[in-house]
Amino acid sequence: MSVTDEDVRHARDVVAEIIATHDPKYAPLFEILDSEVKRRETRAELIKKTLSRTDLSKMRELRRKRQKSRSGRGA
Repeated sequence: MSVTDEDVRHARDVVAEIIATHDPKYAPLFEILDSEVKRRETRAELIKKTLSRTDLSKMRELRRKRQKSRSGRGA
């Protein structure tokens, strides 16, 4: 079972509420969750940026050409 981005955000928000209302000793857990949220957001933005700069039809065509050339060699 994988942990979704929404799961991590929700956990971070719950820990933030616990810290605010009860005890700051959970701050390290908040920091871990917050850094994970930021890491995932950064990765998603980078992927989106890369795809917007790249013509996907050209990438698919290159992939098809490579696959055909490999199969033509008897691989």
